[in-house]
Order: sequence, then structure tokens, then C-alpha cells
Amino acid sequence: MVFREVLTGLRDRIEGTLAVSLIGLDGIAVETIGGGDVPLDVLGAEFGSFIKSIRHANTELDTGDVVQFSLVTEKYVTFLSAVTPEYYILLVLRPDGNYGRARFELSKAKHLLRDELI
Repeated sequence: MVFREVLTGLRDRIEGTLAVSLIGLDGIAVETIGGGDVPLDVLGAEFGSFIKSIRHANTELDTGDVVQFSLVTEKYVTFLSAVTPEYYILLVLRPDGNYGRARFELSKAKHLLRDELI
């Protein structure tokens, strides 16, 4: 399946990747690679809720759609990158992971996945 191949490629090319998942806006994973101790279900649900809130605020602010969102904590560097308005890639890195490479690879991956989701 294309989803698994793309997500596996992201994991393999981005140093420090702990988990990567294709999720719907509802937070439910379509496909996941890795995970282990990373609470992907909770992160996906929370980020989905957050994106919905941002969309509501953006209606008033007229800033456009959310393309990418990142959250840096003591344990993780987490990215949520839009593929379509309803699907996102959730990528979780170690704090010493390659942040720049992650952003670059996520921008390439969304084009590969978009055709499969539309």
C-alpha cells in the first residue's frame, strides 16, 4: 500500500523519528509506522481538535489554512503536516531529531499521499 511505503520512507530518511502516522482530522490513524511508547492515539486526537480550533479562529483572522503545525516539548518534537484538508501526517521525533529534514520530507510526502486520498 502506498501509505505504508511513504510513511516508512519518512521514518527511514528522517534522523530521530520515533513514529509517523497518517491521520484523519478526527485523530483516527489510517496507517502508522513505529510508535512504541509514543501516545499516538492521544496526540492524534488532541492535534485534530487543535486544528479544528485554529480553523475556527482563522475564519475571523483570514490567515488561510493550516499547512503545518509543530510542537516542541522536553520529550518530543511533533509535526502535524496537512496532506488534504481532512488528512494529516503526524510525525514524532526525539528532541535531537533532524527538524529541518523533517519539514523538507513532509512537504514532499504530502504530494505522494494527496493523490491517493483524493
